[in-house]
Amino acid sequence: MTEVKSQIKDDWRRQGQEYYLKGIKLFLKNIDFDKTDHEHCEFCNNKFSSQDCDFNKGYTTKDNYYWVCEKCYVDFKDEFDW
Repeated sequence: MTEVKSQIKDDWRRQGQEYYLKGIKLFLKNIDFDKTDHEHCEFCNNKFSSQDCDFNKGYTTKDNYYWVCEKCYVDFKDEFDW
């Protein structure tokens, strides 16, 4: 388990998100395309949109401002206390 945590610490996706995402409550939702045409994962930058090749569901803050894809959520949920 220690080896996995050290790999996450060195993960290229970590870019200071702990300052605004650590310990916050996230909700699994479908993106509301009536309010936005797309969003990006805060970690991997993959796109959420209505296109088949993009994500259309993920974890988001109550105000839908920050989005995290399901893979990044799983990878960082313990470290970020989600």
